Amino acid sequence: MKVPWISKERIALKAMDLIEAFQAVAGYRVKPPIPVEDIIERALGLRLLYEDLEKVFGSNHVLGATYVESGVICINERLFEHSSEGRLVFTCAHEVGHWVLHRRYVDMEETNNSKGEAIVCSLKNAKAPIEWQADHFAACLLMPEKEIREAFDKVCNSEPIIIKNAMSRVNMGARCDEPFVEQWPFIAAAMCEAGGFSNVSKQAMIIRLQDLGLLINKTSTEMNWQTLCSNVNV
Repeated sequence: MKVPWISKERIALKAMDLIEAFQAVAGYRVKPPIPVEDIIERALGLRLLYEDLEKVFGSNHVLGATYVESGVICINERLFEHSSEGRLVFTCAHEVGHWVLHRRYVDMEETNNSKGEAIVCSLKNAKAPIEWQADHFAACLLMPEKEIREAFDKVCNSEPIIIKNAMSRVNMGARCDEPFVEQWPFIAAAMCEAGGFSNVSKQAMIIRLQDLGLLINKTSTEMNWQTLCSNVNV
């Protein structure tokens, strides 16, 4: 599905609007961990289902689907088996992003597949604009900028972390104090603990920190699971 360009700032505002709408319904101020399932059902009035989407769509790449006409968000139940809570919750928030940002672009009359009006999220299309927008919405919903900056102040004293080395530099047998890429899981874990982001993966947190300019990676090595030693659990 083709969708118009939306700025990151506008997407963030829509995520905050949704949090405020849920607060009005729930009657309390929401803090991390953000209750995505409650937001889906109470603020948006949608049904949240878990199904084996590999069987439904005949593909093992489908993580979720949003059915616009019937008001249903469906998540692949196999995420319970193979993923952390962070991946499962992020997928729920991603589908919320599709509902908020993209449901108006679903053309019912031109839909000719058996799944009806579903916006289907597949790993094969992860780089498409519609998926990037939903990913950014999910990040803003689960990790609001205000709460992220407050947690960052606790962990890092507000100054951005600048990464200049991929690995720790050893100088005459002593470790250099400068941060390095392979430390990212520990930085992310400290942020999750300080801010109460218990339902957010470390991978999602480190991406969010870079997106907000709080973590600046000046190396050619990406901060992702491939940089980890085999005994680090992300």
